Amino acid sequence: MKGFQPLGSLRRTITELVNDVLTQRFFHDRLSMTVLTLAAVVNGACLFLLALRVRPTDSQVPIHFSSFTLFDALGPWYYPFEIVLIAICITAINGVFVYHSFSRSRLASFFLLVTALVVAIFGFIIAQAFGAVL
Repeated sequence: MKGFQPLGSLRRTITELVNDVLTQRFFHDRLSMTVLTLAAVVNGACLFLLALRVRPTDSQVPIHFSSFTLFDALGPWYYPFEIVLIAICITAINGVFVYHSFSRSRLASFFLLVTALVVAIFGFIIAQAFGAVL
C-alpha cells in the first residue's frame, strides 16, 4: 500500500508541469499573448470600475433594456457583476481552448482569442451601461 508522496516530490512534479506548460510555443507568440492580455485587462478594468461605482442596495434595479420599451425588467443590484463574470469565464475557457489548439491551427486559435477580446469589450460596455444606471 502506497502512502502520500513527500511534499518535496509533489513540489518537483508541479514545478516540472508548470515549466512544461510555459515552454510551449503559445506562450512565445507575441500576437496571441497580446490579444489574451488585452482581454484580461479589459475584464479586470470592468470589474474594477464596477467595484468603484456599484454599491449594494435593497431595491430592485433595471437589468434588461429594449429599444421599444426601454428598461422593462428589474433584478438584483449585482447583475452587472454577473455580466463581467460571464466575460471572464469565456476569456478563460477560450484561453484553455487556444492553448490546446495552438499547435494544430494557429488561425483557429487566433479567432478564439479575438472572440474572447470582443466578448470582453462588449461585456465592458454592457456592464458599465447598467452600472451607470445604478
